Amino acid sequence: MKHFYDLNGVVPNSTRVAFGTFDGLHLGHQAVIQKLRGYEGETPVVVSFFDEVNPVIYTESEKEYLLAGMSVEVMISLSRAMVDTLTAEEFCKKILWSRLRAKSVVVGENLCFGSDRKGTADLIALGQEFGFSVEVVPTVTFEGKPVTTEEVKKAVADGDFQKMNALLGHPYIMQGTVVHGKAAGRKHGMPTANLGVAENKLFPPHGVYGSLAYLDGTFFRGMTSVGFRPSDDDIPIATIETWLLNFNRDIYGKRFTLELHSYIRGVCKFNGLDEVRKQIDKDVLAVQNHMDQVVSRMKA
Repeated sequence: MKHFYDLNGVVPNSTRVAFGTFDGLHLGHQAVIQKLRGYEGETPVVVSFFDEVNPVIYTESEKEYLLAGMSVEVMISLSRAMVDTLTAEEFCKKILWSRLRAKSVVVGENLCFGSDRKGTADLIALGQEFGFSVEVVPTVTFEGKPVTTEEVKKAVADGDFQKMNALLGHPYIMQGTVVHGKAAGRKHGMPTANLGVAENKLFPPHGVYGSLAYLDGTFFRGMTSVGFRPSDDDIPIATIETWLLNFNRDIYGKRFTLELHSYIRGVCKFNGLDEVRKQIDKDVLAVQNHMDQVVSRMKA
């Protein structure tokens, strides 16, 4: 899949386009994107709007990672701030018709786009004007309620992994580069990888998690701490630190993808190294047991 951050990339032939914020790439988004497949002579294109200020479930690189398995050939990331300056007609004319040569467009039935906040009926009318057809995909529901980005964000904030995974259709991921930290984990006998993520990345509740880290084409079981470090420095800057089990390599500067699978416990402040090490032993056992089950299900 090719990924562009502007409209200057070469898109072959005519296109079949899905556009929107796609934050979380939840089941509703996936239902729209699945409709891009199988149209001869129409390149499947996803136009993703990104927000650089407000909290997001997924960054554009995380969306790219997830879209790679969905038969999308081209992903184009555009600033939400820029797109919101265009009326619905301008968006259709300047982007869908002029730049992408859209032959067909797929959207969800609750579409609201353009600075004038138009809906599906308006898009169908504009499609007739600019020569593309429109397919409207019904809203996907879970437990009788529409699957929405807002519902996913609430599940993430609540740490409700069962609901989160059900709405997303995949584990919650965090993607970034391994950066240098304070090496606090080394004094506990567990050197950690500090993951640098986007500033507006939505964090789950602070605590200790069982995780899988995907690196260099394979995955490793891990114990991930999200949040502050009251036993080490009390600095109010949240971090993401992962101790990779049975792993001993220098990975500074490498990018990896972290899947969070289970919430083990909240953040605690301990009195001395002995307390820390005793708790770490309990945490490692809990993580190993849970992640062994996760990996077994993956291989089944």
